[in-house]
Amino acid sequence: MSDLEARLQRLRAAGRLKRRSGRAPAATGARPDNIPVRQSEMEEVCGADGCFVLRTLRYELTHQQGDVMLGAVLQLPAQTAAHLGAADIAPTFSFHDAVFLDTETTGLAGGTGTIVFLTGVGRFEDDAYVIRQFFARNPGEEAAYLPHLAELLAEAQAVVSFNGKSFDIPLLRSRFILAGLSPDFVQLPQLDLLHPARRLWRQRLQSCSLLHLEQAILHHRRAAADIPSWQIPSIWFRYARGEGNDDEIAGVLYHNQEDVLSMAPLAHVLGGTLCGLLPPHPHDLISLARHRLRMDDITGATAAYEQALSLPHLPLQRSQLMLELASHLKRRHGRQAALNWWQHVAADDTLAAVEAHIELAKYHEWESRDLQAALLWTEQ
Repeated sequence: MSDLEARLQRLRAAGRLKRRSGRAPAATGARPDNIPVRQSEMEEVCGADGCFVLRTLRYELTHQQGDVMLGAVLQLPAQTAAHLGAADIAPTFSFHDAVFLDTETTGLAGGTGTIVFLTGVGRFEDDAYVIRQFFARNPGEEAAYLPHLAELLAEAQAVVSFNGKSFDIPLLRSRFILAGLSPDFVQLPQLDLLHPARRLWRQRLQSCSLLHLEQAILHHRRAAADIPSWQIPSIWFRYARGEGNDDEIAGVLYHNQEDVLSMAPLAHVLGGTLCGLLPPHPHDLISLARHRLRMDDITGATAAYEQALSLPHLPLQRSQLMLELASHLKRRHGRQAALNWWQHVAADDTLAAVEAHIELAKYHEWESRDLQAALLWTEQ
């Protein structure tokens, strides 16, 4: 008997792993294991493509991930998706119809030889948030769980991830193709939280890793069972060779579980702030103003810039902010719309005032046709 078979027998004897056949990934009931969760069930699923381990976790919508409830994201309006980067999403979109996806792989750089040995998918089902973790105990079991994962993704209207556009989705696409499956999920609208998170929070937080955002934005700290990302590939390789231990793999499952669990409350704070439903941190106002300019929301951007300008700034920083807003107003609505801001900057004794003088001279020469005023600004 191999070490892996012996380990499975120990899991079954302890009541932590049960076998079932069939394709449907849904599971019911609750069974605790050695990872801190609300409700968990782990089972071995076997079918025509082989066996794999399916772990199902269920959380109430009132579960707090730090300061934010899991179900809060369901209250966001459909237009939130556009603020998160999914311009092609349906106008009736709800996060209830999305899946939250994260993978664990044998290589952090990706590539065709990289195995996706664990995929966690979270979604809202009735009055619960359900996470399903598809776990391959050895390289051959990846192809066994991919058809089940495909069935689950086929029910979604969008995929929410954290760096999924660059990593998880392309890698899963390759694994689907190698397994002879159609990667239809790549056609779904993608809401990658990493990019809008960087736009909003990088200026204040510097690091926008998911772990850091959990701590800084959600005020959530993981349990000691968590495994750092860089250790996960080597832990799985040892486990697949029969050299690892259950506690290390439990830590890998917990790491993936927390990644999937935190994306929903993070999407709530990020989306709610970007679309104006949640108050921004004062140090995020400039980033928020720039985001609204990208969304062509001049009114919202101007309001955010004005709020930012009400905070203490060095004179040059203040003038540069006003020039930034004036530049956008000029491009979208012409020089007349930017006139007031150039006049404010010109009154400041900073290097930025030079640019404002030039713009005011151009305005009076080309727009108002007041050549005396144009000459005055030029001489000044």
